[in-house]
Amino acid sequence: MAESRLTSPAGVLEAKPERVAFHNARRLGAKVLMTNESGEHTVLTAADYSRYLAGKITDEDPLAKELVSKEFFRHQLDFQNMAELSASRNLLEWKGPSVHTVVVTLRCNFKCLYCHASVVDPTRVDKDMSVETAKQVVDLIFQSANPALMIEFQGGEPLLNWPVIKFIVGYARKKNAHHKRSLHFGLISNFSLLEDEHIDFAAANGMSFCTSLDGPEGIHNKNRLFLGGNTHAQVLANLKKIQDRRKAGVKLDSPNAICTVTKHSLPYHREIIDQLVGLGLERVQLGPLDPVGFARKSWPQIGYTSAEFVDFYAKSLDYLIELNKKGVKAYEKMALIFLIRILEGGHWRFPNADAVCRLAYNYDGGVYTGEDARLLANEGDEFFKIGHVSSSTLSDLLDHPTVKASLYASTLSGQPMCSQCAYSPYCSVLPVYNYETQGSLWGQTPVNGWCEKMMGIFDVLFERLQDPESRKVLESWLEYKNR
Repeated sequence: MAESRLTSPAGVLEAKPERVAFHNARRLGAKVLMTNESGEHTVLTAADYSRYLAGKITDEDPLAKELVSKEFFRHQLDFQNMAELSASRNLLEWKGPSVHTVVVTLRCNFKCLYCHASVVDPTRVDKDMSVETAKQVVDLIFQSANPALMIEFQGGEPLLNWPVIKFIVGYARKKNAHHKRSLHFGLISNFSLLEDEHIDFAAANGMSFCTSLDGPEGIHNKNRLFLGGNTHAQVLANLKKIQDRRKAGVKLDSPNAICTVTKHSLPYHREIIDQLVGLGLERVQLGPLDPVGFARKSWPQIGYTSAEFVDFYAKSLDYLIELNKKGVKAYEKMALIFLIRILEGGHWRFPNADAVCRLAYNYDGGVYTGEDARLLANEGDEFFKIGHVSSSTLSDLLDHPTVKASLYASTLSGQPMCSQCAYSPYCSVLPVYNYETQGSLWGQTPVNGWCEKMMGIFDVLFERLQDPESRKVLESWLEYKNR
């Protein structure tokens, strides 16, 4: 793991300071990682970094070409290039929210240990979204000028309100005949109710599937309580059914399975990855558990420290890299998101900023800055509610004071530690997480669990990028960014 970070490095104002551009630094073992606001990075030996700070790397030095191209020489900055990179990173080309999470019901037939959704009994049809509200949701979604729209169905268990899902898909496709956007649908389901009808509909309408698979049977069934049978067996059977359809030539996206990592998962990184890869899934998604919502109540039974998760993640990443070297085609989603930011200065599919890039719509038509904000409301706190589909326009939503405050809190330059962190060009602040765990949108960075976890994950990625063979594998994962 990396050593302590370097901030306000001694010597930065010594001889020839015109050669030292603004940057942040962090030790990576015996080396030093340098990053800047353009998102560029380089890794120097400790000796070369000292030479750089002292202004002793001349234009003829072998390192000079890289340092100039990456905007680390103050006297040779390419301001046009820096402006373009800054514009991209700060979403100046933004055209409106692209990801729209629609909660069609709060009903669920599971009682998962970590559930954030505040679900209700399957008999509570009063917690279903109505067709009238669904129509208003779609109308509001199409007020966004974003050329790519993703409508994601969540719950509860969304298949318990299948008629409204069908209505939304049909109505959105009808509207899109005029608007002509790139339109995609996603269904996040526990798969316990999945039937051939649903798969046929997905194939006909460009809908992808995502489910939860928390590892081998004992772990999965311990996390995801289901009175109707063996949920692990059902998930595997339905994943196989979708994969068999794809092998037969049916046009379906590869299904995704998220592993929510609990305390029970930590010793089983190999078994978890082997199961996902064995099912023919190329995307491995290891979801860290946060002490929010219902998970906070059961944290003593399922929780862990940020350091424990980072250790699990490092072992998992190393095992995936090992499998890739043997010819297995698979990647880890969080790593891919960060690699695109680190290596290409871009975003994976959709940037993920509260309200600006994604919105969440509750079953009753309430609109929230994001899905985490909506989950918080179901716990009784509607601080992040910014409107209602029956009375709000998109302009009303984006002009809401909570949106402005959240965006300001998300600006890393406004966070004391973030503004000095080498990982700030690639990281993000989560105002909802800060609000629920630390009582303010800004949070307290020095003792922020999310910050500790992200810094650890970035340490792991940058360390692996220093190894040529591991870097080759990680760079190959970039081919998945458009899938």
